[in-house]
Amino acid sequence: MTTTEPAPPDRTGRAADRRADLAPSQPDAPGAADSAPDVDSDALSGVGARPPASTNGRNGHAAPAAEATEPPPAPPGIAAPGVARGGRPPRQRARFSIRTFTSLADPNYRWYFLSLFAHFASMNSQMFIRGYLVFELTGSYTMLGAMSLANAIPGLLFSLVGGVVADRVKQKKHVIQSMQVVGSLNAGAIGVLLFMGDLRVEHLLVSAVVQGASNSLMMPARQALTNEVVGFDRLMNALALNNAGMNVARLMMPTFAGFIVAALGPGFGTEGAEWVYFMMTGLYLSSMLTLFKVKNEHRRETVSTPYSAVFSELKDGLSYIRHTPTIRMLLIVNVLVVMGSMPYFMLLPGFAREVLDAGPGGLGLLMSIQGIGSLVGSLVIASLPNKRRGLLLLCSAFGLGCSLVLFAWSEVFWVTAVIMSAVGLGQAGRMSLSQVLVQTYTADEYRGRVLSIYMMEMSLVQFGTFLVALLANVIGPQLAIGGTAVGLITLTVYLFFFVPSFRHLD
Repeated sequence: MTTTEPAPPDRTGRAADRRADLAPSQPDAPGAADSAPDVDSDALSGVGARPPASTNGRNGHAAPAAEATEPPPAPPGIAAPGVARGGRPPRQRARFSIRTFTSLADPNYRWYFLSLFAHFASMNSQMFIRGYLVFELTGSYTMLGAMSLANAIPGLLFSLVGGVVADRVKQKKHVIQSMQVVGSLNAGAIGVLLFMGDLRVEHLLVSAVVQGASNSLMMPARQALTNEVVGFDRLMNALALNNAGMNVARLMMPTFAGFIVAALGPGFGTEGAEWVYFMMTGLYLSSMLTLFKVKNEHRRETVSTPYSAVFSELKDGLSYIRHTPTIRMLLIVNVLVVMGSMPYFMLLPGFAREVLDAGPGGLGLLMSIQGIGSLVGSLVIASLPNKRRGLLLLCSAFGLGCSLVLFAWSEVFWVTAVIMSAVGLGQAGRMSLSQVLVQTYTADEYRGRVLSIYMMEMSLVQFGTFLVALLANVIGPQLAIGGTAVGLITLTVYLFFFVPSFRHLD
């Protein structure tokens, strides 16, 4: 009769148990195990389901088989094989952990974040100053919508090309840097025209087209570079911190730009605006230079193909989206949510002037107060585990819709300012969660092309914004914004009750 030697099982059991106890202390990969990016569409349709009973937790490791002989008792502080301490999940498996700034512990990501912040600072200054100048020059909601349309049309032409470039190039930061040089020249040219007193609204339209083209080529590469800088395990945290950086810039820059216009000019008209554009030029250049310090340490090797295959790669990317139900659903929902949530921002310069009787300082303050709510929302998202993100996205969109209804109703500046913080909170959840869900469920080799479609949707939305601007000229901005907000609320309620697969997304 053979006997079982106790020593080897004891050592093996303890080592395996230590690994099991230590593994959960690392940040979970977004959509780990049951939602890896390269799974097929059938697997994705069942996302959100609990792991089978034969697996040990959400990571999907096989549970140890029961031994015929009872294993030796484990020393204090080490769980018995296959059994959690005290009959409860180990402490490292807490459902919520404070890991808000995990990615910032990486020096490489810190350089990347600094570059992003300079870019976001320039972008948020642009959002303020362009809308302000257009309404000062024309007093027309239609021209505000036309400016958004001019910025959007190049996105329809170049976003897919930008996605193919992002999937092909080894150094995505070079694509970003090239477009930032274009941005600095674009901002500098408008600054010179303002300084000389020759600026016309047509110049702003041309500038919007140039910026739209450069952003369309740059954004897929920038989104994909985040994954190469921090790795997939920290992607949700890094994307949320990216959005937090954007919201800090939104908190600071519109108010600062409004202060520059008010302090260096008479408080109305275009005088003083040139200094905002000169500041933007410097920010674009500093972002470009800082990016030289960034290394793409988690870059995967790409297969080199001839440039004649670009059209074929575009076709493959569209086919991948069409045959991957989860990605298709996320992209469709995203465009509908953005269409219901973004028109208010494009109409804000006219809303502030006509409804709230606010000048450039008041407009900048409203944009900055929205940044407070957005910053809080981004930091909360950065701290959350990689669970139930579909449901969180629906909750963010629903709260955003309710806040926009109140925004459209208010005619008192300081009441509107408080509401803007709630609007910012909902926008942060929408932006962070939609981005991370799309990246989580997309296979690596298609990420750039899928993100290009994601960015192209932002351009499509501007056509809807233009129609809302036309409507605002007829019925007023309050009814136009309120109507889109009600549509957003209706959409989120429908998705919650009738599309359960969306709220079950992890």
